[in-house]
Amino acid sequence: MAEILLANRLPPSLFQAYHGSSTDELSAIPLSTVLSELPQDHQVVLRCIRNTDISTVRNTQPVRGRLDSDPVADLVHAEHGQHQPLGIVHRLSAATFQEVVTENIVQFLREQAITTPIVAGISGGGDSNTLVRGLKAFADRDGHPASKIVCFTLAMDPLWPETAVDRARALCADAGSEHRVLYAKDMTDLMGMSDSPAQLWEKFRRDYGPDTVHFFGTCFVNLVGRRLCEQLGATNLCVGYNREDLMAELLFCLINGRRPLPYPVRRMGQTNCLFPLWQMPKYMLDACYPHYSASNYRERVDATTPQRSAIYFLAHCLDALSPQLSLSVMKGVAGLMDELDGWKQLTPVTGTPLMRTPHSSPEHEQQVLELLRQYFPAWSTS
Repeated sequence: MAEILLANRLPPSLFQAYHGSSTDELSAIPLSTVLSELPQDHQVVLRCIRNTDISTVRNTQPVRGRLDSDPVADLVHAEHGQHQPLGIVHRLSAATFQEVVTENIVQFLREQAITTPIVAGISGGGDSNTLVRGLKAFADRDGHPASKIVCFTLAMDPLWPETAVDRARALCADAGSEHRVLYAKDMTDLMGMSDSPAQLWEKFRRDYGPDTVHFFGTCFVNLVGRRLCEQLGATNLCVGYNREDLMAELLFCLINGRRPLPYPVRRMGQTNCLFPLWQMPKYMLDACYPHYSASNYRERVDATTPQRSAIYFLAHCLDALSPQLSLSVMKGVAGLMDELDGWKQLTPVTGTPLMRTPHSSPEHEQQVLELLRQYFPAWSTS
């Protein structure tokens, strides 16, 4: 019965289940009960256990909004807490989603007063792919030279396959954007490594397990992107973090009693890491290039930690129950942190480009640093 409630976007904890041969003889039963376990002639009642008018928070007959000729996904608009809650479902094409995301990127960059040069990490995946078109529109509309926006993609199987490079290359070529592909040797030279990043990943995987692939990959893209910024005289690095990425991070911090890290702009050393897609849900970004997104999922390394799975699941649950709830939470927390000056700022790890939160133990930090210094000989120990 709990699953029946969830299928109707109703939280099971809001209900108590009863059954009996008549309304006057009902007995409480767990929501985990399967209907086939009960006598066929019994009534089943799911009773709301709080003074909650479900009709004000759940629209069972949403209005059909815009309908494109070749829709690839729905865009839901909902307003709760009214006697007649509003629900509108738009069925939009990939081209429409591209326009929506592009406008949001341009608006974000203008609101943050971002100037060029800009470096952008384009992975060939569903999120960062959308940055290419948005950055091009920003440059064209605001009179920035196209040469001042540089996109880069890493290539190294199995973390960053060549097919993903092909997708990123095609998008950049279509937009007329400069695109740099960095293979293992390019990364080795750029980062001053003593050995290939492929060897570093193999060592890291053996020491910390294959499920750490997302953490390793994200960290390495960030290090390469910031190094390119230094090389090109840029202070702004655009990455493709979407709404659920940052919502998951925020939930992780709050659940563990930590102050959140700044968003949608985060200072890391001398670089501003920008999250232009922070308000965009994952499905909307995938919908911009659905064929590319499908290819990306087929190639994705099938490994992640249980904790990462759990926190992303929770992040997606918020909007599953109430569309845009996660965005409201994120905006509210961001406003509170700004007002209280409460963001947790990253601090540099001396002698390295790494950044530190205050939550790692000195022992674990030293262990990781000893491994990394084997591959980054220029990193000092002072």
